[in-house]
Amino acid sequence: MDVISETYGEMPNLDDDDFAEDKPSNFDLLTLTNLDSNLTNLAHNFSWLLNASESLNIDLIKKFQRNRRVDDEAYYSLIVCYSLLIILGATGNSLVVVAVIRKPAMRTARNVFIINLAISDLLLCLITMPLTLVELLSQYWPLGDLPFLCKLVGTLQATCIFVSTISITAIALDRYQVIVYPTKDSLKTVGAVLTLLLIWKVSFILALPNFIWRTLKHHVVNLPDLYSVNFCFEDWPMEHGRGYYSVFVIVVQYCLPIVTVSVSYAMICRKLRFRLENSSVRNSKKTEREDKRMKKTNTLLISIALIFCLSWLPLNLYNLIVDFYNPFGDDMEKLLIVYAVCHMMGMSSACSNPLMYGWLNDNFRKEFLEIFRLICPRCCKEKPKGQRQPTSSAPGKVGAKSQAPLPSPRGGDERPMVLYTKASQGEEANGNCAPKEDVTYITQVVTNATL
Repeated sequence: MDVISETYGEMPNLDDDDFAEDKPSNFDLLTLTNLDSNLTNLAHNFSWLLNASESLNIDLIKKFQRNRRVDDEAYYSLIVCYSLLIILGATGNSLVVVAVIRKPAMRTARNVFIINLAISDLLLCLITMPLTLVELLSQYWPLGDLPFLCKLVGTLQATCIFVSTISITAIALDRYQVIVYPTKDSLKTVGAVLTLLLIWKVSFILALPNFIWRTLKHHVVNLPDLYSVNFCFEDWPMEHGRGYYSVFVIVVQYCLPIVTVSVSYAMICRKLRFRLENSSVRNSKKTEREDKRMKKTNTLLISIALIFCLSWLPLNLYNLIVDFYNPFGDDMEKLLIVYAVCHMMGMSSACSNPLMYGWLNDNFRKEFLEIFRLICPRCCKEKPKGQRQPTSSAPGKVGAKSQAPLPSPRGGDERPMVLYTKASQGEEANGNCAPKEDVTYITQVVTNATL
């Protein structure tokens, strides 16, 4: 899979017959747009094609001079859709980054992976998505004679996608270790930072073929108001080389992460259910609350795995199919639109990640609300501090008060805890006199901040 998927690399080849002297004079510019990765003939005959053809399609010539690949309806629709993705993704991921910058307590080992995910998604939204949109809409490379920029566009997007995927996998594995094996030493901040450096290094290596085989070709066309054009495409040294790379990327970027994330979250749900079922006698109200919490946790974990699967499946399938067999033939516009839809579905993960890993995290949500209050005090009014908190009471429990949350052992990074309470009838349990049957001996506490 080529994550930026230059459409030049998916067009049928032009052979020597296309440039033969007896070629009919009604040969139009449709073949111009059908560029392939290995168009050595086109490099030598491009100027001849434009100047020697006697009856070129005038509309296509104007379309080429305007540097547009699609009609106006598709052109503006793609701009609107990509703009919405860019704005939503950039806003959500910026909130995650700002929340950590504002609060040192948020700079925990676990949050390091979430920040890394936000940074990679932010790069996708602010840099690679706009450049990909420009390439989709343009007949030729519009960013000048800059070969390095041509290589950078594909490589940066591939790297950021790998970083995002590996970060999601690392978050799942970290949650699995913390919840399933809570007594083991968790990852420290220094170790997390070193892991991030390794993630970026591995991601760049995986994306390196995009940098090596992307090239910029310069062609003189001598059209009115258009002397020359540049094309940025992939020139693989072997037939189906790009297809083989797509298979490799599907395994590394999609199959392995989805299996790892799904298995990790399934084990987490199983462990939490086991602890809940094997706890001591509890009252019915507490059992109902814990069941609701368990259902909420299961729904969240299943949603994370499902959204990841659905977001990246279309783009991976598209690249795999088109790299080996192009079902669109010469219909360039249909190919571009299908690719754009698949690409936008993949990029939508940059919008959903801040929601799944940020807003649904208690600590991040509190920081987001504080940021909203700073931006718009009237929109997010804080509850008056003079109001007394309601006290909890239960039959048989005298003077029961709401307990303050236990302090986090790692500066706001909450972890699952098992609370042991020993009591008998007539004795105090957590400072309250309670009948034996109303006392929960073992209570499993799992917070959204942990998940």
